[in-house]
Amino acid sequence: MRDFQRKRKIKKALYSRGVLAVLFLLLVLIGKATFGVYVKERESKKNLIRVERELLSLQTREEKLRQEIAHLSTPEGIETQIREQFQVAKPGERMVVLVAPEKNTLESEIPKESLVTRFFNLFR
Repeated sequence: MRDFQRKRKIKKALYSRGVLAVLFLLLVLIGKATFGVYVKERESKKNLIRVERELLSLQTREEKLRQEIAHLSTPEGIETQIREQFQVAKPGERMVVLVAPEKNTLESEIPKESLVTRFFNLFR
C-alpha cells in the first residue's frame, strides 16, 4: 500500500501545474531556438545563392578581361585601341567624321496637348 501511495505522490508531483509549466516553458524555449536556427539556415542559403551568382559574374568578367589582355598583346589590338581612344589615322589615311543632323525646332516648339484638352477643343 505504501508503495502505491509513494508512486501516487511521485505521479502527482510530476503532473503538478508547476512542473507542467516548467516543461511547457522549456518546450517554448527549445522551439524558439529551433526556429532561430531555421531562420539562419534560410538566410545562409540566400547568401550562398547570391555569392554563387556573384562568383559566376566575376568569373565571366575575368574571362572577358583575359581575352581583352590577349587581344591587346597583339600589334593589331594595340592599333585598334589607339584608333578608338584617340581617333587617329595612319599616314595617308583619311578620317571621316559623321555629325548627327539637328532636330527640327518647329516640332519641338509645338506643345503636346493631353487627350482631355483635345476632347474639349472639339466642342469649341
